[in-house]
Amino acid sequence: MYVNQVFSEEECDRILASLDEDKWEEAMVGGIAGKGVFSVQKDYRSNYQQTVPVANDGFPLNRIGQEISTANSSLWRFDLDGFAEDDLPWVMNYCRVGDHNNWHVDVGQAATASRKLGFSLQLTDGTEYEGGDLAFHRIRKERGELTRKGTLVVFPAFWLHKVAPMIAGHRKSVVGWVHGPSFR
Repeated sequence: MYVNQVFSEEECDRILASLDEDKWEEAMVGGIAGKGVFSVQKDYRSNYQQTVPVANDGFPLNRIGQEISTANSSLWRFDLDGFAEDDLPWVMNYCRVGDHNNWHVDVGQAATASRKLGFSLQLTDGTEYEGGDLAFHRIRKERGELTRKGTLVVFPAFWLHKVAPMIAGHRKSVVGWVHGPSFR
């Protein structure tokens, strides 16, 4: 797993300020209703999402892509193509008590089949909420290491992970995937 504080608090605030409060939609899951079909399944996942606003200069995706390339070069050396037009990153908003994302992997069918690396960028600091933590199966990390505002966590898309139920406060993060040729 790659963990690094990549964005400053001011840069995270810039991303948060670019969000449109009218664009939040219920988050969906794939693979339950059928191949390539995404649907709201609150037993599996409960939170809001909206696409990441990208500035004319490519911010914040250009910086995320560069950091993921660095991480991949030193840790996994996967063949990567970059972000996919039909599977762009999202801002996730865990704002209700109980909002969560059960155990899952990020690689699957259709648009998700070529996901190689997943990432999560903390936009809010872990002191602003209780619960809602990103966790990986059989991998222990200190909460503070993963919840600092501006921290980017990168991991193989086939790793089992979850977001624990929210207890209090609000957690926002950018999540997405870098794609590449099929694993062989």
